[in-house]
Amino acid sequence: MTTEKHVPTLCPKFERGFQLIGKKWNGLIIQSLLNEPLRFGQLRDSINGISDRVLIERLRQLGRLGIVCRKTTEIDSHQVALYSLTEKGLELEPVLNNLHQWADEWMAKDDKI
Repeated sequence: MTTEKHVPTLCPKFERGFQLIGKKWNGLIIQSLLNEPLRFGQLRDSINGISDRVLIERLRQLGRLGIVCRKTTEIDSHQVALYSLTEKGLELEPVLNNLHQWADEWMAKDDKI
């Protein structure tokens, strides 16, 4: 008689949340927007190595998911787009803070992933 071990499965909602944060650049975009709304160029400059095309793609995806919103406003008589986190996006702050704390403690500057 063989006994099969039950292999626990991950919660599908957890998997989707992890995929969202774990997708390259998404966590960094969210982290950059935690403090204040940013214009596209400011956001791009805050994330080393991201291209305009990828940033646009990620912002659209995060917008569809209700995490980032884009608002047009007038600054110095010019219309500019500002990106900010929605309430749903702001709820990720403790998650990112915990990851930041963990990384400070356990990730060496030269660790390669």
